[in-house]
Amino acid sequence: MKTETPAQTFAAKPGIQNPANPLRPGSRIPRLDFLRAVSAGIVVMYHSGYETIPAGFGVLTFFVISGFLITHLLIREKESTGTISFRNFYVRRSLRIFPPFYVYWIIAIAALTVRHAKIIWPQAICALLYVNNYYQGLHNYPSSLFSHTWSLGVEEQFYLLWPAAFVLFRNRLGTLAKVLLFVIPALWVYRSFLYLHGVSDPYIYTSFETRIDAILVGCLFAIVLHLEAAPRLMEQLRQPRYLPLTLAALALSVFGGGPLGLAYRDVVGFAIDPVLLILLILQLIGTRRADWMDTRVIVYLGGISYSTYLYQQLVIPAVAGRLHSLPKPVISMACLVGTWLIASISFELVEKPFLRLKERFTARSVRADREAPSLPAA
Repeated sequence: MKTETPAQTFAAKPGIQNPANPLRPGSRIPRLDFLRAVSAGIVVMYHSGYETIPAGFGVLTFFVISGFLITHLLIREKESTGTISFRNFYVRRSLRIFPPFYVYWIIAIAALTVRHAKIIWPQAICALLYVNNYYQGLHNYPSSLFSHTWSLGVEEQFYLLWPAAFVLFRNRLGTLAKVLLFVIPALWVYRSFLYLHGVSDPYIYTSFETRIDAILVGCLFAIVLHLEAAPRLMEQLRQPRYLPLTLAALALSVFGGGPLGLAYRDVVGFAIDPVLLILLILQLIGTRRADWMDTRVIVYLGGISYSTYLYQQLVIPAVAGRLHSLPKPVISMACLVGTWLIASISFELVEKPFLRLKERFTARSVRADREAPSLPAA
């Protein structure tokens, strides 16, 4: 089957020099660990008492990063090996996601049992099977030690479907990009339709079909960058000088849209924020002034962001309950540090051994890039 070139696919004009692709082979993508660390920190701060902090923005950030990086890695595997191994993909994902999550699940059940607290078993089982997003959406988002696993369900469902779609179009990535350019706006319309017809907010917030567009935005831009399509437009969008404008637009949408309520968030915010986020990522990658975001400490905090997200549901109540008489900033910082401590233990004892095993199922030329941990949620 003939492979399309960028010029054939997007009709790039002759004479235009394609911009350098920031996703260079054999190099780690910069700034992503910073964004992971910040997003996980946002979730912790929200749950520790600062409810004006947009925890949902952390969810969105991880969705976009996940689609962007997973698609980049699939492209790298196709280029380096000539094929995509479903077996290796799902083994890698399983080794990355399942061990820390199932250890958390067991600890959470044990903690609830010791405290003689109520266990919502249908919710716990749905979390175990990575379908808690639908349980949460259909049962008015019951709060528990498993309520935050809805976002893991969305990502796991994405991992089940996306490799097959990618393989189907592996020699026609331009066509796949065009499909995404149709599907993503269609999902915006669909979500707006659900909102206007009174579908519950928990369902719109947590279901796969109402949140997958954020992940697909990341997928689309990874493909467009690989094809070096629309070079002049992409070169302009990636200019670091537009970074303040992108940040201002994100702040206006995330904070300014709040007073407008769910109508803005569900119809407008969920549509434009992923696009602004991917522009932010591309602009951060392109600026040297952001090199401090890749220091060793920040990279480590980004690396433990998955466990940070998992264990904040356990750590925050324990820490906040013991420090309730202290000022709120002290409590929140203690919750953050405590969560980082537990996350580090999880990372070192649980995640690292399985990450080393995962390398056996990763093409050698792809190993320089770190796969995005499956971390979202609010």
